[in-house]
Amino acid sequence: MTIVGLLAPPLPGAQWYDVACRTLFVFGAIAVSVLYFGTAAARSRIVGAIVVAYAALQIVTPYGVSNQRIDVFVWTQTALGALRSGMHPYVARIPVGSYDGTTAAVYPYMPATLIAFFPAFLLFGDCRVLSAVAIPAAVVLNRAAGRRLGVNSAFLDATTLAFVLHPRGTWITANAWNESLLVFAVSLFTHLAVRRPAGRAQAIAFFLLASLKQYMAAPLLLYVGTTPPRQRLSHLAQAAAIASLTVAPFLVWNWRATLHGIVTQMIAPAAPRVDSTSFVALVALTAGVSATRWLSIAVHFTAAAIAYAYLRHRGLGGVLLASALTLTATFLAGWQAFVNYYYLAAMMFLTAAMVLAVGGEGARRPCDRRAPR
Repeated sequence: MTIVGLLAPPLPGAQWYDVACRTLFVFGAIAVSVLYFGTAAARSRIVGAIVVAYAALQIVTPYGVSNQRIDVFVWTQTALGALRSGMHPYVARIPVGSYDGTTAAVYPYMPATLIAFFPAFLLFGDCRVLSAVAIPAAVVLNRAAGRRLGVNSAFLDATTLAFVLHPRGTWITANAWNESLLVFAVSLFTHLAVRRPAGRAQAIAFFLLASLKQYMAAPLLLYVGTTPPRQRLSHLAQAAAIASLTVAPFLVWNWRATLHGIVTQMIAPAAPRVDSTSFVALVALTAGVSATRWLSIAVHFTAAAIAYAYLRHRGLGGVLLASALTLTATFLAGWQAFVNYYYLAAMMFLTAAMVLAVGGEGARRPCDRRAPR
């Protein structure tokens, strides 16, 4: 991962920022060496230093890549600007030519993403400031959850390095990809589930995942299906109500425009994105055959059903692992799938590994009140 980070093409930003990014991977390679051969004290110091450096790099990303023309950033900024001026964000039209690409001309994501990004947009004029804070916060939450679970310190450090040394970690912030919000929500859910099993807060956190991105439908079913009987149904109902409140005001305001925006990426494309990282794109490029758009939906729920059959008794770790497997299968069978999609899945795999490494009841039934804290 450090080699890929060092040799990968740069983002279209300032030269000092590109140098800073590559420097992080140089020190990352040193950190990996210390992880294998250094003492526990040396490992603790260098991992802490890498986490601090990574957080600083994330925070300066909106300034290092200030003139970003990717569609997601332009969509989000335009929708947030419309919301600030009192216009329904899904009515605002994004002019073709204002970004690199020819994709949707309306905001194609869930309303909860706009709600989350809105304060950062108001305060700084750039929604990416939230991502720059959310991703380092996810690292802190994961490490706190791991320590509370009693995960071996070397293994916890390894999962941390695997997360912060992802070759495209800063791209998530630079491009305003919504996965930054989901990564934070997954970490928050994990921390809350470990801290207070069967509590209301962790249920709310997981339901908010489904309100942030459309492809979280099956993982939400996995979470509900693996909840032990002791989990109060009232908690699930309250979590569902809170998640629904992120959509309801926009539906009341203009239900037609809201629904059109939410489903536009699923119904508008006429063919698979051949620049995607998926088997569907590979087949379309090499054989000229386009799979049906419904393939990814079928794979989404089929993979979830298979994962549920094998992992339904593994509690928190099972939910995270089943969700990661489901999303990976879905993306590989999708009309569009890019590095930000797999970034989320990779983070869920790492978090699942951290939880399942503990073994015993703490990994199998973390939602049970009798699980160790």
